[in-house]
Amino acid sequence: MSPSTSAPLPPAVRRLIASVGISRFGVGLTLPFTLILLHEVRHISLPTVGFLLAVPGVIGLLAVPVGGALIDTIGARSTLRLALGLQAGGLVGLAFAPSPLTALPALALLGAGLSPSFSASSSLLNGLIEDPDQTARAFGMQFTVLNATVGLGSVVGALIVDVRSPGTFEVLYLGNALTCVLQALMLPEGRAVEQSADDELPSYREVWSDPAMRRVCGISLLLALTGYAALDSGLPAYARVVGHVSPSVIALVLTVNTVVIVGGQIPVLRLLKGHRRTSALAAAASLWAVSWALLDFVPGLTSTQRVVAVLVFGGVFGIGEVFMAPSLQPLVNALASDRLRGRYNAASGACFSLAFVVSPALSGVMIGNGLGEAWLSALVLGSLVTATVAVRLARRLSAAQQGLAATAPSRG
Repeated sequence: MSPSTSAPLPPAVRRLIASVGISRFGVGLTLPFTLILLHEVRHISLPTVGFLLAVPGVIGLLAVPVGGALIDTIGARSTLRLALGLQAGGLVGLAFAPSPLTALPALALLGAGLSPSFSASSSLLNGLIEDPDQTARAFGMQFTVLNATVGLGSVVGALIVDVRSPGTFEVLYLGNALTCVLQALMLPEGRAVEQSADDELPSYREVWSDPAMRRVCGISLLLALTGYAALDSGLPAYARVVGHVSPSVIALVLTVNTVVIVGGQIPVLRLLKGHRRTSALAAAASLWAVSWALLDFVPGLTSTQRVVAVLVFGGVFGIGEVFMAPSLQPLVNALASDRLRGRYNAASGACFSLAFVVSPALSGVMIGNGLGEAWLSALVLGSLVTATVAVRLARRLSAAQQGLAATAPSRG
């Protein structure tokens, strides 16, 4: 391992990652409880709650391109602070919303702040990295801290929450809002972007005219559809409706997933040293294909075997995540120039936002109509297509874009 990759990350990078950990702890406090708050505590009908929970995704999809333009105009730090402020406002509103009409604007604010925050955070982190060889480690460590703190927040939230006491929910959502404010106060100063007076005004047209970026956006969309969006929306439905797995076991799947990510990220970072980012993305997609294929066996197993199978699913899926985390966003940022960095990150982020709008509806319709096996087959096929596209993209990228030293031999 080279000295640059073994050296400590710069203080500003560590400060940003610490701030992300604080806000993600707040996300963990409330992550499992929004449906319960609206349906069981505020007594809003379940169909209405389903509509309300789709609002942040739709608003976020609209807000992402605006956030990208703001990053390139006022800077990633200022944009992230604005996004965190919107999130805090939405969380405070949601804590005290007694009806659908009051919950709707709160959830809209939350979506308007949450989706652009990922693009802004990615842009800010990339701008703070002084040595390009440390990019994968910085993004990988941020991903590890993010997952660990979300998991810890979920545990704390579970210890506090009580359906019979609405005040406990209010405490959690106000606590989440407070962590947003704390992150905004902790954000380090980003690198100033120097622009010449002769530079054209940045536009998304330049982003979409980049053939490599178009393919990376395709990979981002496929990874989101076959990965996180399906995990969040489809796994609980399939495990309960088709696999007859208890809710406590489903919760344990996410715990196993988090443990694997926290324990596996550093070893995988060492493994990826000297390999192409596209190879890492192909490995992530292939591992997800294996995990979804494994889940297909669950309905035919005994009760104990089902528990073991879904827990193994969570572990294999987590291994795929630690291959993806230090690869996808660093690749996006390697393709971007400073003047377009916000828009490049926003374009990739919009693909994830779109997946989180499409996937819940798709998985709900298919699983609810007895097409669970077809849903899993589509995920396996989509994952294998993603791996193929990533491998084919490799020939279009330079060694620097792949995260390789120009003189280092490629092994990926």
